[in-house]
Formats: sequence, structure tokens, C-alpha cells
Amino acid sequence: MQRPPLHALSAVALAALALSCGSEAGTTSGGTGGDAASNGGGGQSSAGSGGAGVTTTGTAGAGAAGGSGGTGGGNNGFPEHWSDGLSCAGEPDVMVWSYDDDTFILRQSLCTNFEGPFLYLLFGEDEVLLQDTGTGDADVAGAVADIISEWLTKKGKASIELVVTHSHSHGDHVGGDGQFAGMPNTTVVGTSVGNVSDYFGFSDWPTEIVNHDLGGRSLDIIPIPGHHNTHIAVYDQSRGLLLTGDTLYPGRLYIGDWNAYGSSIQRLVDFTSAPDHPVTWVLGTHIEMTTTPGQDYPMGATQHANEHVLQLTLETLLELNQAVIGLGNNPQYQEHDDFIVYPL
Repeated sequence: MQRPPLHALSAVALAALALSCGSEAGTTSGGTGGDAASNGGGGQSSAGSGGAGVTTTGTAGAGAAGGSGGTGGGNNGFPEHWSDGLSCAGEPDVMVWSYDDDTFILRQSLCTNFEGPFLYLLFGEDEVLLQDTGTGDADVAGAVADIISEWLTKKGKASIELVVTHSHSHGDHVGGDGQFAGMPNTTVVGTSVGNVSDYFGFSDWPTEIVNHDLGGRSLDIIPIPGHHNTHIAVYDQSRGLLLTGDTLYPGRLYIGDWNAYGSSIQRLVDFTSAPDHPVTWVLGTHIEMTTTPGQDYPMGATQHANEHVLQLTLETLLELNQAVIGLGNNPQYQEHDDFIVYPL
């Protein structure tokens, strides 16, 4: 498929492109006067109203291009397929998958918004980190509260601190921030580079990599601007999961700042080349590719029959890096089996 000229896109497609690549949330929960975060008060995290999410566990199925499904050491692998918008009447607004007892992947239904973003909930002993809040069209906070309540019960704990962070601050990743306002034991990190730097402790953005400890679970926070200037990747040391947001996922990789993007991809490659940074899976925040290599869904599609798997491999990251290097100072649309390079 050739990149369609902007004048040939429908109004829906143009709106989709604007939301994916340029829109910011109307409001942020980063505190007042540029504070790095806002705190929600004390008390036990309570369960939500229910009905927003369904926890799905069990044996995973085989995947398509980009890595197979199936179980790995001590985890449930990935589902045979994610909620795909083909049967909205029977599909929860938020699908919840338990990758393991302390790691949850949430998929906002395509029936609520064509973006269908993926969110990640990572538990440590002292803190649970949520990456992204979706578009605001589904009760993400209710689903998260239900997961936390069940986790606390299983662990015999009274409460845990929830930190709401973002892969970046486009509207489809911060749209649900307001749902967490006033939630007990909750901090919502702001969406500017200053907010992110202050919260995680960056002193040299974007070249510095910092550590964030959830309590027995250590995360590396890696700045990766290019798609968006506030973009970060998260590396989960204990599981080898690399969360890459909109920078790398099975879909159209919209690139706003080509030079920054190239540096960020190289930064990820350099980081993952270290022997103490093994990568089990690369996990992004959307799926826009089909199971047919190089074939994406139409922009704005709300049904994803034969959807590509979510999980990618380190080899996919290396392939992307070589593609960016090869394009040099001449960025252009380029199809690959598992992603599409899409400079803006």
C-alpha cells in the first residue's frame, strides 16, 4: 500500500491522523503551577463499579508475524486474540489480560474508540505503575481499581500506591487521566517534559536513563522522543519486557521529529545490546497491522479481523533501526512486515 496523500483522505481519516499524531489532552492532571504530580490522598484503593473490564487468563494461542503467543517461564503468555471490535455487544469496554500475577495488559475496545490503545499495569511490593489511561471513552479507572482490589486481597495487603504515568501525552494515551482525580493513594504524573523529568529524576533529558523501583521490581525509564517530545520507554528488568508506546508497535509509526526519532531508536538498541538487558518481548500501545505481512487496516477502522499479535521481538527493533539508518536524511514512507515507517 502506498502512503495516501493527505488531500485524498476522508474527513474521518484526517481526524484519525490528527488524534494519533498531534492532539494533546484538553486537560492534564499534573498538579498546579508545573508540579510534577498530583496526589490523591490516603486510604485503601477501592474497587470500581464493575463491568468495565474482564480478566482473561489461561493458555495463550499461537501468534502471527512478530513472535508467537504461548506461555513462557512463569507467565500466561498472550491471548489467542484481543478484543477486535467484531462483536461489540459481547465485548467489554476494557479487556484485561493477566500476563502474570503482577503484570496486566488492558486493551480499550475498538467499539469505544478506533485507537483501541493498550495500557500496562505493573505491580511491585510498594507501588503499582499504570502506563497510559486511554482515550477517555471507557471506564479505565474502574477496571484498574478492580484489578488493584483483587490483587490486594490475594496479597493480604491493605493498600498500595498507584502511579499513573504515560508513554507520551497524545490524547489517546492521557484521555482518561481525569478518571483518577481524587482516587485514594494515587499520583497522576503530569504530561510535560518538565513533569516527567521531575517525577522520575531526569537531569539530562533525553540522553539519561533512570531507574524507578516499584518495590522488588525495578524499571528503567528511557526517553525516546521523536513520535512525541515527552515519549518514554519502560524496561521491566524482572521480566525483560520493553514497553515502547507509539514509537514501535505493529502499525503505522508516525514520526514527527525524524532526527530525534533516529537517536531514540539507536538509544533503545544500545540499551538492549547490554547482556544484562535481555528482551523477552517488545510491547507497544496499538495494533494497526493485519496478519498479512505489510498490510495495515484503513485509518480509523473500528473492526480488526485477523489482527496482528501485539508482541514484537528484539529483532523487530533492530530491523526498525536499520530502516531508519538506511533512510538517512531522506525520511519516507516504508512498509515492513510488522510495521510501517510513516514520517509526517
